[in-house]
Amino acid sequence: MRWRSELVLYLATFVLFGAVLLWADEATWPVVTLFGALAVLLLGAMGWRAARVPKVLVVGMDSEDLEELDEALEFAGYEVCTCAGPANRPCPVFEGRPCPLGERPIAALIYRPEGATGRYAPCGRAFRIPAVIVEHRLEGEPAVVGAMARVGLDRGPDRVVRTMENLLTE
Repeated sequence: MRWRSELVLYLATFVLFGAVLLWADEATWPVVTLFGALAVLLLGAMGWRAARVPKVLVVGMDSEDLEELDEALEFAGYEVCTCAGPANRPCPVFEGRPCPLGERPIAALIYRPEGATGRYAPCGRAFRIPAVIVEHRLEGEPAVVGAMARVGLDRGPDRVVRTMENLLTE
């Protein structure tokens, strides 16, 4: 999903640059206008798409596991926004302040690597959205309590996405 938006942005920039070059080279106005309109159309399409794609917050340090989860989310039609989480720096929500993340996600996937200790990131509570705690390994089926679930990443990233979608539909 992300690469498509970037591709459209680069294409729009290229077309707009072409319009400026044509204008500087004193091309006819219809040609310059056509290039300019095409650039505006591409930028508008990118903005419209970005506004309509649901965003999912993935919390955790970069790893191969998270890359697979990001790919599964993008394949399912979600845009991924990321946060390193409280393991990287103090979480403002733990300190009673609002989360500085400017995105408005529809769900939070909080990755907890094997052997991690401490509290879970409170992203679901902070944004009032469903939260899925993604353990590296979890015995049994995903556990769901209200708007929170726990699932093991050892069952595959698609299982995590399905668990999140089940929470969203309840």
